[in-house]
Amino acid sequence: MKDEALQTIIIEHRKWLCAEGGTRANLRGADLRDADLRGADLCDADLCDADLCGTGLCGANLRRADLRGADLCGANLREANLRGTCLDPNNTPNGADDSFVRDDEYVIGYRTEKAGHIDQYRVGRFYSADWFSTADTECHPGLYLWPTLDAAYGYSGSVPMIRVRTRPECVHKAGTKYRCQWFEVLEVIAEKVTVE
Repeated sequence: MKDEALQTIIIEHRKWLCAEGGTRANLRGADLRDADLRGADLCDADLCDADLCGTGLCGANLRRADLRGADLCGANLREANLRGTCLDPNNTPNGADDSFVRDDEYVIGYRTEKAGHIDQYRVGRFYSADWFSTADTECHPGLYLWPTLDAAYGYSGSVPMIRVRTRPECVHKAGTKYRCQWFEVLEVIAEKVTVE
């Protein structure tokens, strides 16, 4: 979307928010990759399925915006108002299901030893998601994990894996994928093994 058109939409949306005419921002499915929306007032905007990959949303007001299905990969959400969205820190995940092995008050999960922004997860360390989504969208912010080692290898091949633990209430299932708010790394599994 061209910068001029996007700025017009934001201006009209601001008028709508202030009951001065204008129209609600309907950016459903819009290509907003790498757009500069720092400080923009997008309260109540429809951003469902929008491509926000790499978008600068630092300090933006996204209160009650519909972010379901939006691609948020690499989006800068620092200091953004996320209240009432699927990224609201006060949201409650739907919890781990019976696919996970329980270990007292924790569940055990598995994931790749490396991630896009993490060169290598370290044993004994805790990691938390910068942003965590409770949307039913499969690919949304959070730390992804699988409930079994076989499931992890089935998805990612034979790369090194780690075994992690988190609390069941910190896990959210969306479609066929699981993500959590935080985990502790318990061990590195260097070679592919089959779990009974």
